[in-house]
Amino acid sequence: MPGLQFKIEIHKSNPKIWRRVIIPYEYTFYKFHLAIQGAFGWENRHLFQFSKNGFLDKLCYAELNEESNDDPEFITKDAKKAKIKNVFVKQDQFKYLYDMGDRWEHNIKFEEVIGGEIERPYCIEGGGACPPEDCCGLGGYEAILESLNTPGHPKQEQNIIWLGLLPREKWDANFCSIREVNRRLCLLE
Repeated sequence: MPGLQFKIEIHKSNPKIWRRVIIPYEYTFYKFHLAIQGAFGWENRHLFQFSKNGFLDKLCYAELNEESNDDPEFITKDAKKAKIKNVFVKQDQFKYLYDMGDRWEHNIKFEEVIGGEIERPYCIEGGGACPPEDCCGLGGYEAILESLNTPGHPKQEQNIIWLGLLPREKWDANFCSIREVNRRLCLLE
């Protein structure tokens, strides 16, 4: 089976946080969600959805629950059944939303079909460190970065501990280890 190549970036992140990944052609939106989690280093602790334009779209792909499709104006399709190939061959731009409280919005750009046997997802390029879970979204992450880069900042020590940094270790907001990303993605299959 061939693969599908995507560039995924966290919307409005500065520095840019992005990954270029190859996903198996037969993947569902749920498996794509797990691959994005692995590619960025998210911990899969929150709800997610895929949609064309973001939070207010009337059609989305998500994990179904008892509240799914309660509002007749909004349609949620089962992410565990819907195949990404059926959507991305027709549309090249999409949104992935993760953690409805922190509102992490990811821009997804479909780039091309990749030939050959693609059996598992893998990352070929990327940039930027993934923000930590539950940091209050992009604004919270930017506040953490400011505290780390401001000598004597009152929250600096608290954020160093929260990030799990060792003494004298620095948080590099531009760092992305493709090897580490692919190690996480290897665990999916």
